Amino acid sequence: MTTDTTATDPWATRARPAFLYVIYALLLWSLPMGLIAGWRPDIAAAITAGMRDYLNALPEPLYALFGTGYLGYTAARAWGKAKGAER
Repeated sequence: MTTDTTATDPWATRARPAFLYVIYALLLWSLPMGLIAGWRPDIAAAITAGMRDYLNALPEPLYALFGTGYLGYTAARAWGKAKGAER
């Protein structure tokens, strides 16, 4: 059995780093947003409202699908490591 880091499938080897890059981007976005909020609070409020409206427009089943997939992947990896099938 191959792990995702040694798999030959390029999608499997990029899946975890891609997710982390998205999280890093979201965290780094807080720095310019903090500067914008300090300089122009009205613009920062408009950006925040726009992002909130966009995220609220996504259907709830999409969030459930992501959560189920992420937790299922995490549980499967933990079980595989505990079983000794993965290193």
